[in-house]
Amino acid sequence: MTASLTHLQRLEAESIHILREVASEAENPVMLYSIGKDSAVMLHLARKAFFPSRPPFPLLHVDTTWKFQAMYEMRERMAKELGFELLVHKNPDAVAQGINPFDHGSALHTDVWKTEGLKQALTKYGFDAAFGGARRDEEKSRAKERIFSFRSAEHRWDPKNQRPELWKLY
Repeated sequence: MTASLTHLQRLEAESIHILREVASEAENPVMLYSIGKDSAVMLHLARKAFFPSRPPFPLLHVDTTWKFQAMYEMRERMAKELGFELLVHKNPDAVAQGINPFDHGSALHTDVWKTEGLKQALTKYGFDAAFGGARRDEEKSRAKERIFSFRSAEHRWDPKNQRPELWKLY
């Protein structure tokens, strides 16, 4: 007789399945790592999914330069202790223009540093899959996202180019 999984155990098992599927299908995957709570959970799940080996992808931090120094230190320490290659990308256009959330507003700051910075990094390193831990319930623009969110070469989301997510598969 097997005990049924709790809700949390089911979510963890599904997450591990997704991590393994993408790692086996993609040629050059990457895990986004912003040093926040969602990134910490993803990092834990990735380690669990590939234990005792190291996960077969690097970490990518799209840096806005607005983290606390202790967070940068933790980022470096975690990557080193866990044996991850850590890639850090700062949008050079945002650096050159001095874009910051106080003088330019949070919407422009987020678009230039995070959105455009991420696109630049994905293109620069040739990543064909990226693990992101953004939660659908925290931002309405994420509500349309699927578990597997396929993008064009220009990083655009096309609803016609998405896998169907049938029933409660995930």
